[in-house]
Amino acid sequence: MSSSITIKQFTNENIVECQDLSIVLDRVEVLNNASCCIPRNALTFLVGENGSGKTSLVRSILGLTPTNNGVISIQNINGKAPVFGYVPQKIEFPKHLQMTVGEYLQYSANVPIKQIKTTLQQVDFPESHIEKRITELSGGQIQKLLLAAELYRSPDILFLDEPLSNVDDASERHIIDVIMEIKNQGVTIVIITHDWQMISVYANHVICLNKNIICETSESCICRNSLSKINIQTIQKATPDPNSVHDGYCYIQNI
Repeated sequence: MSSSITIKQFTNENIVECQDLSIVLDRVEVLNNASCCIPRNALTFLVGENGSGKTSLVRSILGLTPTNNGVISIQNINGKAPVFGYVPQKIEFPKHLQMTVGEYLQYSANVPIKQIKTTLQQVDFPESHIEKRITELSGGQIQKLLLAAELYRSPDILFLDEPLSNVDDASERHIIDVIMEIKNQGVTIVIITHDWQMISVYANHVICLNKNIICETSESCICRNSLSKINIQTIQKATPDPNSVHDGYCYIQNI
């Protein structure tokens, strides 16, 4: 493996820059020379067809998945590496696990007992479930619990993998409000999603991975055409000419 992650001081507005990343997992090429950037204090959406490498890209930035080639540069904040938060789309707890919701917050995020209720209230998690075992929670409740734990850690960059996939409509609205609130507080947020309507309304930037659909010009790009044209300021190939034939890796900047 020849992956490289560096922490440095940038001279531009990006907090993460990826250059020519290639990832091969179980002999399957997941990413091939993909380049993109994540602007600081922005809400970035990561989209693309299933299997296009969205989660692998995020996990490579987090240092959880090694890359076969490329460089990941991360902006330092006040002279220190930024704090990362990550909420996966799904997590399977062992069925025999006896840990309660309150205990999970204490052990995973060092939440003091006195702050458990307020930590859960932020994500609209029912207070009545604090003593419930985490193996008894629904998919949506687990999603909220994981988000609550990450928010307590006060991340500088928060990665969310399909955060609305298992929640009801009321909870969806609340989670969106929470996301926008922490984004307005200066947290950089990256969301993996298939919800183009949400992207059109809230996105500052979009990274689009399409491995099987060739975007021969910027006008034919599926990402651009899936978004309201009124919201599109520019579209460019990630490396970097928007008018040349490329393998589907696009970068969209919204107004």
